Amino acid sequence: MSCIRKRCCCLCLDYFLWLHPRKDSENTCEAEITMKHPIFYMIKKEMTEIKRTGMIKMLIVAPIIQMIIFGYVATTDIKHVSTAICIEKPSAQARGLADKFINSEYFNVKYVINNPEEIDEILGKSKALIAIRIPGDFDTLIKKGRPVKVQVIIDGSDSNASLISMNRASSIIQGFSADVFAEKMEIMKPLIGNLPEIKLEERVWYNPELKSAQTMVPGVMGMILMIITIIITAVSIVREKENGNIEQLVVTPIKPMEIITGKTVPYIIFALIDIVLITVLCLLLFRISLEGSFILLLTLSMFMIFANLGLGILISTVSSTQQQAMLTSMFFIVPNILLSGFIFPINNMPAALQFIAYGLPLTHYNVILKGIFLKDLGFMELLPQTLALIAFGGIIFAIAIKQFKKTVS
Repeated sequence: MSCIRKRCCCLCLDYFLWLHPRKDSENTCEAEITMKHPIFYMIKKEMTEIKRTGMIKMLIVAPIIQMIIFGYVATTDIKHVSTAICIEKPSAQARGLADKFINSEYFNVKYVINNPEEIDEILGKSKALIAIRIPGDFDTLIKKGRPVKVQVIIDGSDSNASLISMNRASSIIQGFSADVFAEKMEIMKPLIGNLPEIKLEERVWYNPELKSAQTMVPGVMGMILMIITIIITAVSIVREKENGNIEQLVVTPIKPMEIITGKTVPYIIFALIDIVLITVLCLLLFRISLEGSFILLLTLSMFMIFANLGLGILISTVSSTQQQAMLTSMFFIVPNILLSGFIFPINNMPAALQFIAYGLPLTHYNVILKGIFLKDLGFMELLPQTLALIAFGGIIFAIAIKQFKKTVS
């Protein structure tokens, strides 16, 4: 039995030496190791293929470029909104309110007008997103202590920016109203004495400055990791099928599981390198704080990589060409991103979509990323998400291996 096993390993070694001729100067130590572990040659072959095809740029350089671009783009902070202010009758109070908008970092006042009819043209031609109309009797009504209305007109074609701008404009107007009220009460204070006052004390945990980058950039990291691992794995295996190497591997003693392991180990290594590089970018370029353990981040990321590789292998079994593999990969990647809570809150989705969302790996990995980056959560706090990734990865990998065995047979 041992003779048969040794002969099979020799056949495997001969096959790989045929694919990659060795120089005479190389010793036989590596060959002896390979005879015991033919999977090493699969890893070496894949590494050589990555270097030969220039895919190393896709694995290392592309994630860095994507992180820089997406990291700056993926933000919900709305600042410097184009604004028009219509002051129907100039006065000190009207100018004071206008100055509140001019001095705000959230608004970029491009137009200060006196004719309300100009607002239609400004908003209609998208010269401004928001218009503030201060009535002509603004100062008079304030002096008389009567209610006064300030009109806020919004271009609703961009609903997200419009809603945020509306809330911030309302906050500025309410703040101005509170200042006017405080001035009036200060004048009347000798007559009525002190009045009870309730002050709001706000505390924001985990993201004190409420910067969207703190929550969005870690999500970009998960998105890039998913795109790279799924697409590259699927395309690399399909490329072997197109070149006929899979059929040649079938006649060797290498088992399908060894083929899969040899094909995926290099991408696991590169994925971990990407995580390190992207984390460095988060810390240095985007000033994102890493409150938790980096070792825990790498460890739990392994389960996400495991799930992604299984999905990539499964896609390769149903794809005949590299183009088909890429299109099929995007078919799975896009819903993962949209339903993961990275862009849209899961709680706002219909119940059926919420059920699907919690069955996707990126949903749970986003929770892990935010928990480690922002909240310094430990392994036990993230255990439910970790188990979900293990379950998804185990099921997908089992299906992928079974399907791969059918393909090679």
